[in-house]
Amino acid sequence: MARKKNKNKPPVSGSQVPGSVPADPVDFPTAEAESTASRAAKAGDPEASSLKPTLPPTSDEPPTSDEPPTSDEPLTTDEPLTSDETVQATIKLLSGIKLPSLSRVLSVTMLLLGIVTVGALFYQVMAGFFVPLFMAAALVVIFRPVNEWFFYKFGKRPRLAAIATTGVILSLVFVPLLVIVTVAMNQVSSLVSRAGAMGDVIDTARERAGLSLPYADQFRRLDELTAGFDTPTEPDKVLSEIDEAIALMDYLQADVVGSPTADPMAVTAEESLRDFRNTVLSTREAQANDDKLAIISAEETFHKQSLAASESVRRWMSELLGGPFWSQVKFLANPSNADLAELLRRGQTQLQPRLFKLTGDTGLLVVQIAVGLLIMIIAVYFFLIDGPAMIRTLMRLSPLDDNYERRLLGEFERTSRAVVLASLLSAVAQGLLAAIAFYIAGLDSIMFLLLITTIMALVPFLGAASVWIPCSIYLAAVEESYWTAGLLAIYGFGVVSSIDNVIKAYILHGHSELHPLLALLSVLGGVAVFGPVGLLVGPMVVVFLQTLLEILNHELAQETAVS
Repeated sequence: MARKKNKNKPPVSGSQVPGSVPADPVDFPTAEAESTASRAAKAGDPEASSLKPTLPPTSDEPPTSDEPPTSDEPLTTDEPLTSDETVQATIKLLSGIKLPSLSRVLSVTMLLLGIVTVGALFYQVMAGFFVPLFMAAALVVIFRPVNEWFFYKFGKRPRLAAIATTGVILSLVFVPLLVIVTVAMNQVSSLVSRAGAMGDVIDTARERAGLSLPYADQFRRLDELTAGFDTPTEPDKVLSEIDEAIALMDYLQADVVGSPTADPMAVTAEESLRDFRNTVLSTREAQANDDKLAIISAEETFHKQSLAASESVRRWMSELLGGPFWSQVKFLANPSNADLAELLRRGQTQLQPRLFKLTGDTGLLVVQIAVGLLIMIIAVYFFLIDGPAMIRTLMRLSPLDDNYERRLLGEFERTSRAVVLASLLSAVAQGLLAAIAFYIAGLDSIMFLLLITTIMALVPFLGAASVWIPCSIYLAAVEESYWTAGLLAIYGFGVVSSIDNVIKAYILHGHSELHPLLALLSVLGGVAVFGPVGLLVGPMVVVFLQTLLEILNHELAQETAVS
């Protein structure tokens, strides 16, 4: 067994090592004995040599005795520890751990419960102001360069700079937005008042598109009659329906100009109806005679003839209207009054929970909007003055690492510029360019179209094309301005919808954007949760989640590397 040398400490006898075998004692001379020997040697005493102390060997060779190691340092051995030694080592390790006292555990627990309770109350108090505060923070991030310019312009006076920046925000954002919304609402009211004239416009568009169906009610009635033939228990009713169907076919065949192949099919359909009429008469006679076998046979023939008659009539109608596809398109383009009423009812059922009623709720909504705008303006002012101090306080109170907090703040700034600034500027530019084209094309309600185009430009995959494409179709189908419609379509595709890529590329400077699918889902989900402001909040929530997941992944990777 190897033993480490300890030059600073004297050797320890084997009897001092617990559990070791005692060795022969070694007598070390004291100072008194050493001085006596030296005096005797000087006097010439022959026994002086016998008084000379016996010193231990000074050789560097290890002693040959069976002494165990005498060093206080831990022993180095390749032998495994026994179970008793392992238990003793574990007990010694655990005894060195200091556990918190019960009073401290209770104190921390009560503190955490208090923080959670007060935090929940704080959330309930501040939840109604989330949107104004969020918009204020986004505006501060966007207009921070303007505030810095005013700060140095006014001799490093933060309050004057904040007042000037807030005034710029009001003049550039809120005043134009208020004017546009007011004019657009007036134009919408005028459109609603002219809703009666929209029917004539729709009829004209259907006629010019070749989808007009002058006898839509007669065709629809004939389709209903053929669908109700298969009722053998009511033979008299079926006979009257067959006679009405034959009369309608004669009327439509005489007045509607259709495919030349429709005439032979009309003859076949009428023959099928007459055969079916004879079958109905036979069924009624069998039912009157109460002949069970005859009734079963007649009803079986009744089912076959009803299906054949219905199929032949519908085939003739489809051929008369231009084929299976165009017949369905014409039926869809010419809905009945009952279909329109049902469509309106469904629309009201879907939209009514999402729209406010034009009653006392309107005044409440106006008050809420006014209060929200006031809070946002005040928050912008104080964020410009005390924003850095607020951030430092939050970073000091937050349990997150400062690097992670700075990363989240950087993501907020980057996303604010990417989502808010780039998206808003792009949408406003598309709306203005489209409004210029709409005005030149001679369309009405320019401010309303400007507002709708700007809003739709914020929605991924739809964009401004969802406005200028219907306008081009309207010009071609209703106004018959084919050149104007074509030029508007080319301008919309080449200029309006393309300016989005130019503006975002200039503002983002190569920063990564959200995946298009995530952008669409975040916008739709944000609108569903937060309302119109969700167009901006939704993508930012997704970006924050992505950043937090990256931070968590970084922490887990560090833990794995350490272990």
